[in-house]
Amino acid sequence: MSQEVFDAVQAKLSVNRQQSPRNNTVNQYLPRGLVSCGKCRLSAMGRTTSPGYGYYLCRGKSDPLLKALGERCTARFVPAGQLDDLVWADLRRVLLEPDSIRQALERARSGHWLPQELQARQGKIRAAVQVIETQEERLLEAYLAKVLELPEFERKRSELIARKATLQAQLLEVEAMARQRVELAAVTEGIEAFCQSVRAGLEGVNFEGRRQLVELLVDCAVVTDEVVEVRYAVPTFRAGPHEPFSH
Repeated sequence: MSQEVFDAVQAKLSVNRQQSPRNNTVNQYLPRGLVSCGKCRLSAMGRTTSPGYGYYLCRGKSDPLLKALGERCTARFVPAGQLDDLVWADLRRVLLEPDSIRQALERARSGHWLPQELQARQGKIRAAVQVIETQEERLLEAYLAKVLELPEFERKRSELIARKATLQAQLLEVEAMARQRVELAAVTEGIEAFCQSVRAGLEGVNFEGRRQLVELLVDCAVVTDEVVEVRYAVPTFRAGPHEPFSH
């Protein structure tokens, strides 16, 4: 693990320590403090039974107030070993295949159009706006030449103004999407560089190293029955923001 990654881990750990219990010495819980119940959205804490069986328990199942109100969560106990293995396998795949992050970001931003497609769309909309502007000029000429009466002129002019406004709104939307494509390319480059910096150390990493990577990169793991959604926040630049996405 590089020094900059280690420093980022330590910064995030300092935040997580305020929210995550650290006194469990029986079992090691990989996403400790990062597991969330998909049914009631409360956090799930690691617990160990007397034979040494580890599991995650939603706080909504044991909270005395919720129990008294008859609102106890019905979520199942989550086997700790299975969830830990799943989270690590998914995180490892993300780091080894950063292209999956780009695809997730594209889906989140609805940015499936290629740059040339965006340029073509922009050109068509601008051409349509020019046609309407030409029609506005001719309409004004017809009115000045007394070919059209004022009510007819105003009606047709209002129609052209409305069509032009719709096209201009579409143009702004496409232009915003084009800017997103440029930003996404920069973000993807930063993510790939980050993944490359930690990829070499993935093989043979011990539990503490895995836990540090999980606490740095995993925002939370939402468990709903058999379905697990791992939500990430991957650094996009060396000292820049974390880009959220989900698996």
